[in-house]
Amino acid sequence: MDKQKVIDTGDLKEFCMQVLKKEGMNEEYAQITAEVLSETDCFGTHSHGTKNLHNYIRKVRAGGMELNASPEILTDGAGYTLIDAHAEIGMVPAYKAMELAVDKARDTGIATTLVRNASHFGAAGFYAVMAARKNMVGLVFSNVDANMTIPGAKGKVLGNNPMAYGVPAGCYPPVFLDIAMSTVASLKVVQARKDGKTIPDTWIIDEDGLPTTDPGGYPDVGAMQPMARHKGYGIALMIEILTGVLSGGGIMSEVPSWLFSVEEKNNVSHMFIAVDVSKFMETDLFNKRMEALVESLHSTPKAKGTERIYYPGEIEWDKYKVAKENGLALPKDVVDALIGLQEESGIVINWKDN
Repeated sequence: MDKQKVIDTGDLKEFCMQVLKKEGMNEEYAQITAEVLSETDCFGTHSHGTKNLHNYIRKVRAGGMELNASPEILTDGAGYTLIDAHAEIGMVPAYKAMELAVDKARDTGIATTLVRNASHFGAAGFYAVMAARKNMVGLVFSNVDANMTIPGAKGKVLGNNPMAYGVPAGCYPPVFLDIAMSTVASLKVVQARKDGKTIPDTWIIDEDGLPTTDPGGYPDVGAMQPMARHKGYGIALMIEILTGVLSGGGIMSEVPSWLFSVEEKNNVSHMFIAVDVSKFMETDLFNKRMEALVESLHSTPKAKGTERIYYPGEIEWDKYKVAKENGLALPKDVVDALIGLQEESGIVINWKDN
């Protein structure tokens, strides 16, 4: 197979849900997981979408992740909660944690949920948008396995710890940003290695701590580079503190890779923050101000050759709209991963172009 295939977004979610249920996951958890992964693909973030489902299942089978664990509330107050995820597949406790933060923020104005002993939860931006769709500002942080170097060091020291924000924008889709603190996501380096392609020398370092264009040794040797050097390093460390340190979870080398250490619990930690804008000003006024902000960005004088200026998240929302209206076009690597899962599970994928 050498080309993309198209699928209705509902059919993609249904396929993922049925695969998870066949593996033994309960209905509620399967629906949540399938929703997060399929919606992430709709935004065009294929590195963190349904492509990873097969690897999640492999990790479950190897004992590194749970399908039906019960997240446990350890500490609870008016505006805060600490949850032990008990190694549940990452989407479930993350989804529930943001729901809880949103519910509490309606009373307190701002609420924070911390999750420890968690697993890879996909794209942080999904959960930030969850809050934005409820007329709240959403903030999401997570630590990950040590896959990134820091200025002056050789080898892996710190995770490229992702963060995301989501903000309601009135008549416009929410403003949102989802980034890791490395120059690119590590899965892009892994994919380049699989494809036999070279990469920019700003992505990773080699075994001597020097920039390289060859992804062939990663992740066994070398490490990701932080974006903007000390700036990415400093923000990644802040996220490590807010998640792993503050929750009592794993820190840096205590966090195994979810992908490359399938038999080990991922042991990551997440922070979810919801801010109820109505506690600071009327929601309609906030939305009007956000609309004016977006329109100001759109009307900014354009550089030569530029046709359109986007606000953060707008490119993803354009892709989302096309996917929902016309079907979701999945690239070859995602198609291959899903077909492999189909062949193993016996559950048929309903492609639009079949």
